[in-house]
Amino acid sequence: MKLLGPKSISTGLSYLFLLLFILFAVHTIFELFAFGIAYYNWTNSAHLFSDFIYVGNTIDYAFPQHGDYTYFRFKYPFTDQQMLTGIFSKNNFIFHTFQNIFFTLFFAFAYKIFKKLSNEKIFTEFVIKDLKKFAIINLLYAPLYFLIWIFIFKANLETTMLLTSFAFLFLGIIMYFITALFKKGYQLQSENDLTI
Repeated sequence: MKLLGPKSISTGLSYLFLLLFILFAVHTIFELFAFGIAYYNWTNSAHLFSDFIYVGNTIDYAFPQHGDYTYFRFKYPFTDQQMLTGIFSKNNFIFHTFQNIFFTLFFAFAYKIFKKLSNEKIFTEFVIKDLKKFAIINLLYAPLYFLIWIFIFKANLETTMLLTSFAFLFLGIIMYFITALFKKGYQLQSENDLTI
């Protein structure tokens, strides 16, 4: 089976990335909704959607409880499956929102790129623009991820933080090189089309 073009591996990957984009988009929207409802419930002593959104001083889940904190637990609707559990704070909201938005964009651009690689002509201005945007979001994610852990969570420097930041920084740099290669391919293809 061929890698690029119609009915290729890139076509199958585009469908996989579309599915992941949809799942992450729905997950992100639900998580934002759950944080909003949890905040409303906490500030108004309400119990909206209490079957799957909990916020309180204690939690009946295997989660280390330290000091006087407010905890939250979100379950996927109509299931008993845990979605997210932790300390209910602005920092957790910022971090999880940041993560979800990034991965939603990540899979959206991956889908767009692989969908365009499924066409007959793969060297197009649209692919180059999407590759560049994909490189930028990866390059931005790396330092932002690191800074959130250091400055918002006041975490000590850990190997996992450095590895995660490095991995996305490396991916962003590789994507810039691939963008440059596609730009060169597009120029050669345009020159070839003009000579025919």
